[in-house]
Order: sequence, then structure tokens, then C-alpha cells
Amino acid sequence: MAQELTPKSLTLYIPQNFDIDKLITNNPPNFKYQKDHFIYLVHLITEIPNRNKNIDMFYIPFYSSLIQRRVREYRKYLNYLVDNKVFVEDRQYIVGKKSRGFRFHVDYQTEIKPTHITNKPLIKSILNFIHLDNADNNSDEIIPKDAKELDYLLKWFNGKLTVDFIGAKKYLFNLYEIEKKCHNVFTSDKPCSAMARFNSRYMVLLKLKRQEFIHTVDSTAGRLHTILTQLKGDLRQFITYDNKSLVAIDITNSQPYLSTVLFNEEKFKENNILSTVKLYNKSYLPKDDIQTFLPYYVNKNVKKACKSENVNHYMDIVKSGQLYEEFGKILLNKGIITDETCIRKQAKTIIFSSIFSPNQSIAYNQSMVIFKDLFPDVYEIYRQIKQGEHRTLACLLQNIEAKLVLHTACKIIAEEQPEVPIFTLHDSIITTSGNEQYVYKILYDVLLNAIGIPPSLKFERWEKVA
Repeated sequence: MAQELTPKSLTLYIPQNFDIDKLITNNPPNFKYQKDHFIYLVHLITEIPNRNKNIDMFYIPFYSSLIQRRVREYRKYLNYLVDNKVFVEDRQYIVGKKSRGFRFHVDYQTEIKPTHITNKPLIKSILNFIHLDNADNNSDEIIPKDAKELDYLLKWFNGKLTVDFIGAKKYLFNLYEIEKKCHNVFTSDKPCSAMARFNSRYMVLLKLKRQEFIHTVDSTAGRLHTILTQLKGDLRQFITYDNKSLVAIDITNSQPYLSTVLFNEEKFKENNILSTVKLYNKSYLPKDDIQTFLPYYVNKNVKKACKSENVNHYMDIVKSGQLYEEFGKILLNKGIITDETCIRKQAKTIIFSSIFSPNQSIAYNQSMVIFKDLFPDVYEIYRQIKQGEHRTLACLLQNIEAKLVLHTACKIIAEEQPEVPIFTLHDSIITTSGNEQYVYKILYDVLLNAIGIPPSLKFERWEKVA
């Protein structure tokens, strides 16, 4: 295979009034530097929260061990940017837990603009590994070396995928004005900058307009990340393909639904669940030639799950497609919650805590206690999967999702109807209006066959709100 050439330039995004040439002319750095390294670090302030929605928008964490791979003397660059009032630094950090954070000085809190870098090694590094937004080295994102593996999906990212840029930018600006008036950075539990939020969302619009389609694959669970997964949900109404509106076919309650494969012995074996668990959890592997009993106990509990009344009750609720609503009613009837205005939200919090929180959290997490009391056998299987590594269950479910949505359903669609445009948004398949019923049927059949119970699917039409 011919080696792909590194492009001569790469677009990055910086504040409108940031002029690196003027800055280094007026204040020459006292170290040997590459101008593009300054631009790259400035770009990261907007890029990192754009890729990681869990990061708050005030101080952006810079993970030193990762950034150093691209900018060897990164600390000198950062000190220079702080000293010259481009960055403001939060110097509080906890080794192994909290990195130093940075934000723009008030003078540079402006709308962003595209610029270009030409440093070939830096460009090559950026295009080969997109992972500086995540402190967890196990969650690196990489650009697939062999694009042919997902070509049936990636080929649709072309000039026909367009955005109503003017309408979308106007929508974002109106949202910015609202957030600027309503948000107090000194009293909020999650401090943010309205301009930082605007720019993080605006960057995606600029990339869409400029047809910058860089795709990454999460090497942990195999999820595909594209420009559409970065896009704020409210902006989907402005996206079309070949001048046709788009429709998403979404798996309702996808994570709890996929987890029901753990309660069906036949499907548990068919999907090689235990082998996948071992990829993420070393507690399931022999140590010093001493076998672990975890696989035995999990298999034992999976085998008897079908006879468990609380497991079957849980699966019935999941099958209804109204998991959070029905679970909320149970909580209300038992007097566990009394506020009827946000039943669904409370129910979802309890379920997600039980699926994703570390096992030891049950000591102080009342949500997990409630779930365990109501569904003890469900909780026990979740607990065993997470034992020793709490991320295991989340990674397992995302891995199953990627296999079924990306590599099975989408591949079938591409082979049967190669003219039907398809995109993905993790647990959703998006297509053009008129093709949604066909895509619905394929996704439904794939999930039913793999998981063993019928999924609840819903349509989300990406149409402009009046």
C-alpha cells in the first residue's frame, strides 16, 4: 500500500485578534521555538472541549504527558503565552487526577477564525493520533490506517453533506447572547465562558462549511467519531445531504437495552461477551498461573438469570421502550422519590449510576443502593463485570454497539442498497428522508438477532424548527 502523503498545511482555529507574528516580534521568546507550536497550543483551548463534552468550559486541562509528544518543550511555550497575557493558568493540579488548566485571557475571548500551520512533523502527528483531549491513555482515538474498513460509511462525507452556515451561526449567536446574560461564572457549579461555548460549537460549523472531515476511531471500544458526533444537537436541523433532510433512527435506552445480553445465556455465548470482558478487565485473566474464579461466577449468574423474577421484570421494562418512565413509576409507588416533576431524570440517574459507577461507590451512592434493592440479580451481574475495573461494563456496551451498528447493520445496508446514504451517531444510524423505514428494518433485525429481545427504535427528523 502506498504511503499517504502528509498535507503541506493544516487548518487550526485561533481567536480573531491573535497575531502570532506580531506577538513574537514585539516580545521575542528567549528559547528556540516553532511558530506553529504556539498556534497549535492556542488551538487546543477550543478543540479539547469540542472533543470531550465532559470538560467544563472555564479552565481547559492540558495533559502534559500527551502534549509533550507533539511539543517537546511545551512548558516554555505555555509560560510564554501566560506571561504575554494570551492564556490564564489555573495552577491547581493533583498528580494523576487533575492537570493544570488554561483559558484565554479576557483580551482573547473573541470569535475564532481559521489559520494554517505548515510544520510537517506536527501536522503528521496531529493526523495520525487525535488523543490529546483525553487524560486516559486507554481511550486514545486513532485515524484508521486502512480507510477501506469503514469506506462504506466514510464515503458519504463529501461535498453533498452541507450546512446552512448563516442560519446555524445565527442560532449559535442567539444562544450565546442568552448564555452570556444568564450565566454567572462566579456562582455556577460548572463555571464556563459563553464565548468559549460559542467557539467550541462554532468550530464544528466552520469545519462542516470548509468540508474538513477528519474521522477517528476510539481504539478502546471501536466507536466512530466524526464531524456529526461533535455537532451540538440543536444544530442538526441545519444539516442536509444532497439537499435532502436527514432522519436518525435511534436505539431507545441503548445502554440498558444492550446490557440485557448479559441475562441471556445463549446470546451471552454467541456474542463472546466473556472474551470481550477480558480485553478490558485484567481481573478476569490468570495471574502468575493462578486461575481467577470471576469468569465462573459470571457464567453461573448469567445461566440462572432467566429464572430470576427481578431480572425478567427489568427486561420487560427495557423492552417497553419506556425504561426511565416505568422505572420512575416504581420509585414513585414505593415512595423512594416524591418529586413528580422530574421522575424520568431521577430514574435515569439511578440506572446510569448502577451501570457506570465504580462498585465501591455504593457505600455513599444512594442511587446504586436503590437499584440493588429493586433488581438484585441485575445489579450482581453488573457488579461482577465491573469488579477490578469499573470502566469494563461501559466499554463492553460501547463495543457491542459499535459491532452491531457500525460493522453489521451499516454494512448490510451498504451491500444491499449501496445508493442509500448512511451516517452514524454512536447508537443511531442517519439517512436521507425517504430511506428511514428501510434502515429501521435492518437495524431492528440486527439488534433482535444479536440481543434476543426486540429493540425500541425511534425516528429523529433533522428538520428546521419553526
